Amino acid sequence: MFRAKYQTIGSFLILKFLVLLGVLFPTCAGGQNQKQIPIGHLVSVSEPPEARTAFLFAISRHNEARKNTKELTFDIVSEAVDVQSNFDVTLKMCGQMKSGIFALYGSTSHQSYATCQAYSNKFHIPYITPSFVGVYPATEHPQMIFAKPGYVDAIADLIKYFGWRRLDYVYDNHEGLLRVQNIYDKLKRERYRVEIGFRRIENVEDAHEDFRRLGTSGGLAEETAGMMGGIPERENDERNIVIDASTEGAYRALLRQIPEVGMNRQGYNYILGTLDMTTLDFARFRHGGVNVTGFQAVDPTDPGVAAFLEEWAALQPQVWPGAGTRHLQTDAALAVDMLKTMSIALEDMVAREPDVFQYTFRRGKIYNMNITEGIQCNAKPVLPWMHGQQIYDTLKKVNFDGLTGHVQFDDRGQRTNYTLDIISVTMDVGLSKIGRWHSKYGVIANDEAPYGTDPYDQQNYTDMWSIVVTTLLEPPFLMLRKDEPNGDDQEYVSENDKYEGYTKDLAEEIGKRLRLSYHLRLAPDGEHGRELPNKTWTGMVGDLVYGAADMAIGPLTITAARERVIDFSKSFMDIGISIMIRRPEKQKPGLFSFMEPFSVSLWVSILLAYIVISLTVFIVSRFSPYQPKSRRRRWNDDFKHNFTLCNSFWFAMGALMMQGSVLCPRSIAGRIIGGVWWFFVLIVISSYTANLAAFLTIERMIQPVESADDLAHQTDIAYGMLETGTTRGFFETSNVTTYRMMWNYMSTASPSVMVKTVEEGVKRVQDSGGKFAFLLESSTNDYYNNRKPCNTIKVGPNLNLNSFGIATPHGSQLKDKINYVSLKLKEDGTLHRLKQRWWEEKGGCGVDTGNKESKKRSLSLSNVAGVFLLLIGGLVLAIGVGLIEARYNKRHYGSSVFISESSSGDHSYLNGHVINKCNRS
Repeated sequence: MFRAKYQTIGSFLILKFLVLLGVLFPTCAGGQNQKQIPIGHLVSVSEPPEARTAFLFAISRHNEARKNTKELTFDIVSEAVDVQSNFDVTLKMCGQMKSGIFALYGSTSHQSYATCQAYSNKFHIPYITPSFVGVYPATEHPQMIFAKPGYVDAIADLIKYFGWRRLDYVYDNHEGLLRVQNIYDKLKRERYRVEIGFRRIENVEDAHEDFRRLGTSGGLAEETAGMMGGIPERENDERNIVIDASTEGAYRALLRQIPEVGMNRQGYNYILGTLDMTTLDFARFRHGGVNVTGFQAVDPTDPGVAAFLEEWAALQPQVWPGAGTRHLQTDAALAVDMLKTMSIALEDMVAREPDVFQYTFRRGKIYNMNITEGIQCNAKPVLPWMHGQQIYDTLKKVNFDGLTGHVQFDDRGQRTNYTLDIISVTMDVGLSKIGRWHSKYGVIANDEAPYGTDPYDQQNYTDMWSIVVTTLLEPPFLMLRKDEPNGDDQEYVSENDKYEGYTKDLAEEIGKRLRLSYHLRLAPDGEHGRELPNKTWTGMVGDLVYGAADMAIGPLTITAARERVIDFSKSFMDIGISIMIRRPEKQKPGLFSFMEPFSVSLWVSILLAYIVISLTVFIVSRFSPYQPKSRRRRWNDDFKHNFTLCNSFWFAMGALMMQGSVLCPRSIAGRIIGGVWWFFVLIVISSYTANLAAFLTIERMIQPVESADDLAHQTDIAYGMLETGTTRGFFETSNVTTYRMMWNYMSTASPSVMVKTVEEGVKRVQDSGGKFAFLLESSTNDYYNNRKPCNTIKVGPNLNLNSFGIATPHGSQLKDKINYVSLKLKEDGTLHRLKQRWWEEKGGCGVDTGNKESKKRSLSLSNVAGVFLLLIGGLVLAIGVGLIEARYNKRHYGSSVFISESSSGDHSYLNGHVINKCNRS
């Protein structure tokens, strides 16, 4: 009877408000092109009046601000509903959808949640609820938006922060049981051992007996020992209690009874699962030494909240039930924030596509698919709401600061990146804020890290967490340490000390910055992680998926397939698939290496130029009237030109050898030819000299392949890769022609070119004599190239771009902390120093060839042997020609050749012939 009366009064008030809104804010006819968006509102009969009033007031403010504009306004379609009745929920939801609504805002319960979820999913109606959060699997609410910030993780983090190892969990409805299970699962994932006893209070108005049982030795945790966790003995006589009530009225009733059973004294510690800590009465908890901690979602000191409270306090309670005060409960603040969320989302849709709702409105009615009026629950076939999925997707992208803090949703429709104030009742002081809890960073106490500062630099976690890090032995990431001269492993203080390498150093850095203790665990199968046909995972990925480890650090490539089952941090190293070949032998200089600075074609061109110039000089001097002639002094008096054919070739040769000759053209044409020839020779000799130094002092290596294309289009060199891992996956799934060609070869080659380990592949390259190339990740390639015997090199650019990341299980709170630390390590240069240490400083090859002698190398005889042979050949030829000339002259002239030169003039006499001397004055 009371419920019926309450429902009648509530309906009357709602109707009154709707009439008032209808008078104040006309429909779309009142403004040109202005549309009123109908929003469904399911009002629970047990919902406090403040929440309904806040939602109506938010709509009133929104419509008033957009009066006489073309912007969207809202029309409320509100109905009271019994959320404990599936029949009533179904009836009211279908009625509202039939009338035509864009989205639904309303409460739900454990009994009716499945019904709300099923209808919203089937008909694509976005359902925004301020009810419980984080209770059901994410896959069960694809069309649900959860407005309330979750506090399950906050309670779990506070339990760890306070160091509770035994506690009692008290709740008053079924959702409380689900939440305690979630808290226990979270602590178990984080390897925090705790014993939890739990009890449901059936009547919150009379819970004295329940509290007395809590006050007995051991409490509920002792009664339910072994059900959740298990700590052998209680360390002290303190009682740690978590109270999770369904309503603010239930909290007030329970808090009133706690002092009545004497449990408000020293030794009792409480955590309340409420987001309205400041609205509760703790007058009887201020002087007994009891510790009470809870959460506050609405921060009255925030400027935006303070401005809204001014308006809220100015409202008349007779018109706006629950308003008129300077206090705002979380449910009321959520109603305001969710109305703003819908406003931002719908206005964003209209801004991106102005005609998005053009065919939705017709004669003041909402039509779906231009077929049915509203959304019909009994339509055959089912016609989902045509804008539903787009509205839902846009709602999840909304991002703003509201009354309940930062409003942002993840892909599951749950609040993310938000903050809750941690409020505590302290002795003789009362309520005070002792810190904040952030959905990413956890507990941030005031004396450890003031809000807005770097929580990690302040080391805000007091407990040293212990985690298991899965990895594998792969140099230089992780190797067994060999410290003793005989190579035997020595005794170490911890298991971690038997290892060394990049992975261990990186784990040390992360542990120091997050105050984590870690234990290195080698993946049993020694694999990075791949998915088997039966959908199970191997290697490091499998350790994370099946709970054997909390984190994976090592050469684990970030891939889409792995991202489906685990979470990756920001990359700590960028890598790619590269090619390793045996270092080519250095080319020894040949006998005629002095000719290598010029190509054969250039040498031929110079020879032809020499011949052409010599002939041209001869012809020009022969016929030029200005070229001096000399007389024969024997047998006749005819003139003979001094630029004979032999002399012309000698003139050109002298210039080419930079030595000159006694012959010099006197005609203008001859001198032009001489000038251009000398200039030509100057450039040629300078270029030859510059190149000769490089060719004689640098020992070159001729690489058989320079890229993947070269490798794919040749048959002399075999190539292979690891038989498992991301490198194989890259070639197996690539659509690039070159890579497909390489995969076809590697997958069918006989004998097999696949190797089981990196060491096997590197050894095969070293022993192949240059006939095998190994495809592997660039980081590993660089490492082995810097190790003895220094006979492998990397050729060509990387074939793709990948990254190594630190992996954690899905949902682990370590993910965001690792992201933060990874960025810090990259910014301060720690990652660069670690790589330089393990790749370069620990290597034995140095830079490039690893031989300093290559920088300062003296020429050997082999470099210039050809020049000596040419000199010897020239001497032999000259002696031979000289003997022939002497024999010839003796036979024809009967005497030796004589040379005489006058003491004056510009003429010399050779066997009686006059030649012209080049005047150099």
